[in-house]
Amino acid sequence: MTTTTNLTVAGIDYSMTLPCICLHDNYGYHFHYLTSQKKYHLSLEHDDFTVTGHVMPLYDDDLDRWDKISDWALEVMYDWDIDICVLEDYSFASTGRTFQIGEHFGLLKYKMKRSIIPFKTVPPTVLKKFATGKGNAKKELLNDQFILETEWDVKKALQQTDKQWNPSSDIIDSYYLAEWGKQYEMDRKSKTDIS
Repeated sequence: MTTTTNLTVAGIDYSMTLPCICLHDNYGYHFHYLTSQKKYHLSLEHDDFTVTGHVMPLYDDDLDRWDKISDWALEVMYDWDIDICVLEDYSFASTGRTFQIGEHFGLLKYKMKRSIIPFKTVPPTVLKKFATGKGNAKKELLNDQFILETEWDVKKALQQTDKQWNPSSDIIDSYYLAEWGKQYEMDRKSKTDIS
């Protein structure tokens, strides 16, 4: 999947605890994530991949938290001329703080619309099928597919155990969101060129 194009694509695996952004251009893949775990406040480089862990900002309440996380996401993308940004859509099987997740996600989409960053959402099952061929793929299969495609074991690079998944799974999800966006844009542009 890692073909060279003249596109700049962002993929955002957005969450309230560990959001991750993958920015992809002709120079490689650049991952940025927020975390409150000190051991993941780091910088990594591997071939055409760079990973940067940012400190989760302090916040007063949920609204302040959502505001600061969405501002961080826009700040990471600010200097990039993004052709498309892809966000994973809601998982309708989710349980827990679903209303808060919706408000958090909605605020980001509102700010992106105001900042004129073009974005598209993709259902989780569509993304997993794109990445692995299976719409119900688990984290383990996505991790195996990522290693196969990139020849990089990000879990190992982050010194994570088999049972630890964050931030490695967020990095992998954001990678596939960016890859899906790249394919979407290439397909869209080829249809435009034909007509």
